[in-house]
Amino acid sequence: METNTKISVLDEVIRSRRTIRSFYGEISDETLMKILESGIYAPFGGATGIPLKEVRKIFIFRQNTESMKVVRDIINAQLKSGASRIGLLLKLMPFLRKKMQVFANRLKNLSENGIPGLTEGAFYIVIAEKSGFPPVEKQSLSHTMENIWLTATAYGLGFHLVSATSLLSKNKKFMKILALNQGEWALDGCVIGVPKCMPPPREDRKIENFITWIDYGSNTKSA
Repeated sequence: METNTKISVLDEVIRSRRTIRSFYGEISDETLMKILESGIYAPFGGATGIPLKEVRKIFIFRQNTESMKVVRDIINAQLKSGASRIGLLLKLMPFLRKKMQVFANRLKNLSENGIPGLTEGAFYIVIAEKSGFPPVEKQSLSHTMENIWLTATAYGLGFHLVSATSLLSKNKKFMKILALNQGEWALDGCVIGVPKCMPPPREDRKIENFITWIDYGSNTKSA
């Protein structure tokens, strides 16, 4: 594939990547493996001295299984607990509402209605990154999720980041399911499946609205 074609394809995948919140049907295990394979090529904290095969683990929960039901219940309980704590905090410290109300409303909605993707998506994927020094596990998780998200998009499939997964690294029951020690791993997760409907095209974004040139010794160009 010529360079210009590669750039064009990559640009199309990046621009068409969207969060999907409604799923249906199934996807093949073979396709899932191809998508997850991209995750093991994501950067990791090599300076920690931990080999990649020991620092990154991928866990798969299939829809309509007992393990998926158990995990869904754990996540829903975590959401309810978090919503309750945030609600109490805003009552005690109302000055925080301006900063936290939007998040609090979203968390309350999820605690009451659950995360739709966890009941509809074909697979719930959990990525675990071992903590080390320097502490770059969260950055490594972001790289891994980015690869998986872009690859799922390239396959025409939907991706939904389940950010509540990160809180489960302190959940004893959940970590026992993964057979991982609490306090030694950072987590992130997502749902992958067939999108029930595609969201409208993303609005155009102008690069000049985000760029500031820093050039010491001459005039600074700013957008």
